[in-house]
Amino acid sequence: MSHVKQTPDQENSVSRRRFLTLVVHGGWLAAMGALVYQIGRFLGAEGLETGPSPLVTAGILADYPPETTTYVPEARAWVQRSANELTALDAVCPHLGCLVQQKEAGSGFRCPCHGSEFGEDGELERGPAERPLRQLDIQTQADDTVTIRT
Repeated sequence: MSHVKQTPDQENSVSRRRFLTLVVHGGWLAAMGALVYQIGRFLGAEGLETGPSPLVTAGILADYPPETTTYVPEARAWVQRSANELTALDAVCPHLGCLVQQKEAGSGFRCPCHGSEFGEDGELERGPAERPLRQLDIQTQADDTVTIRT
């Protein structure tokens, strides 16, 4: 075998085959990096960023007249005030997450998406939902500020 002496320019050059191999391997590395990044983002997801904060200030007690039901959009909740009690129900339907609306007669709630119906206390009356509306913790502070824990 004879060795052909290469010029300095030929020693530093890359053959077409070597160049294409590097491009293909680089493309695979970039694709795998993007895939690992997306999987990492998915596994580290913390849920909806547009959801309500865990503790919502929902005004003052005077904002809720006795024997009324009021929607609080900041908390996605229905607040009901009886003569001596304040209760809050999650306005998100447990079926597929639509916001429930108050029935026209004011005797409960109805999901506009799939027709689930709930009583005034949030109990399930008619499906397709399989669970009642979630009760939320509601408190009245000493200064009559109403807070809801969502």
